[in-house]
Amino acid sequence: MSIRKIPDGPGRTQPAHAGDRRTLKTKRALAEAFRQLLLEKGYDAITIQDIIDRADVGRSTFYAHYEGKEQLLIGNINFQEALIITKPSGEDCPMGINLPWLFNHTKEHIDLYRVLSRSKSLDLVSNYFAGVCVTKLLEYHGYARLKKVREKMLLRYTSVAAAGAIVSMLAAWLTDGAAIPAEEMISKSKNILAMFFPDTR
Repeated sequence: MSIRKIPDGPGRTQPAHAGDRRTLKTKRALAEAFRQLLLEKGYDAITIQDIIDRADVGRSTFYAHYEGKEQLLIGNINFQEALIITKPSGEDCPMGINLPWLFNHTKEHIDLYRVLSRSKSLDLVSNYFAGVCVTKLLEYHGYARLKKVREKMLLRYTSVAAAGAIVSMLAAWLTDGAAIPAEEMISKSKNILAMFFPDTR
C-alpha cells in the first residue's frame, strides 16, 4: 500500500509531484510495513515507531508524507488509483464508482478487514470509501453546474444515502465472509444506484 495523492478529506486529494519515484518508493515501503504490522499486531497496538522501524525510514520522513497512522491507513495506492485517480468506465463502474474494485479487492484482502473490524479503524476506512463514492456521484451528476441551492442539497443528500447503502452492504458482506459472489453484490449495488437515481440512463 502506498499513495500517489494524500487525502485531505473524504474523496478529496492533494496531488503529489508527478514522477517522484523516490516519494512513491518511500510511501510503498511505509504502507507495506503497515500492512504487515496490521496482520501481526492489530491496528490499535501499532505505533509510528513500529512502522518506521519496519520500513527502515526516519520519523521525519514519515511525517513528511503522513500526519499519522490514520492517514496512512486510508491513503494507499489501491484506494487512490482505483477510486480517485482512474476514471473507470463500463457497465460495472456506474456513475464513476469502481464497483469491481470495491468488492473484488476487498474480498482479496478480507484478512485485513477482519483485523480492522476489531478496532475503530474500520469506521475510518468505511467513511473514506463512502466519501469517495459521494464525490464520484456528485461529479457524475453535475453538482458543480447546478445553480439552485435546493437542487444541490437534494443531490448531496441522495448521493450520501446511495453511497452509504453500498458501503454498508459491502461491510455486511465482508463480515459474513464474502460468501455471495462479488458479481452478485456488484449487481445489487447497481440496483441501489438505479433506485436512488431512477432518471439516470
